[in-house]
Amino acid sequence: MFDTTRPSQRLAPASVYLLAEHLDAALAAGEDLTSVLYIWPGEPPREARDIEALRSGRREAIERIRSLELGLIARVLMARELSAGIALEHEQLVPIGRLFVSGTAVLVDAVSECADYTEADFDTGDDLTAYVRARGLIDGDAPALADTAPIAANENFLVARRIPLGVLLDLVAAFLDSLESLFDLFSQDEQGGEPALSLPAPSP
Repeated sequence: MFDTTRPSQRLAPASVYLLAEHLDAALAAGEDLTSVLYIWPGEPPREARDIEALRSGRREAIERIRSLELGLIARVLMARELSAGIALEHEQLVPIGRLFVSGTAVLVDAVSECADYTEADFDTGDDLTAYVRARGLIDGDAPALADTAPIAANENFLVARRIPLGVLLDLVAAFLDSLESLFDLFSQDEQGGEPALSLPAPSP
């Protein structure tokens, strides 16, 4: 919702709202990523039908994790593109802008690698095991997932094999907090819902 009572010095330009949107979406993707959980109920499967059900459940969970990871990376990279110009226009954002850009630089080199993973369908155990090992979901020396090992990502999940999820989300949150300290970006829903980006009304 629009808040026309805000002081003009607190109103943000459209580029700042767009940056905040990317940062907020990145945080949401990270939270969704840590909510993915697959656990096989009971003893390790022995029947062919149960073995296939286990593999299918794992594959679905890991594909969900991969999808959220790619979405997170995309949002962070779009935020990086906007951050330099915005920091130049608002000197208070220079320190956090530089920290964000330098801290997320490792993701730039990961774009082509992540594109390769979008083409993988995890039909083979090797592809699946390589992915979960590279993201820290299993130990680096583990030959494969244990039969009953849960599939879950936490703050130690290695985004694009390069940066822990917790560290990345801390950078994103710090940048978003800095934007909020300068501008009125979020408004409270009239019915007491979650805060939402309070975008400026379009020009007539």
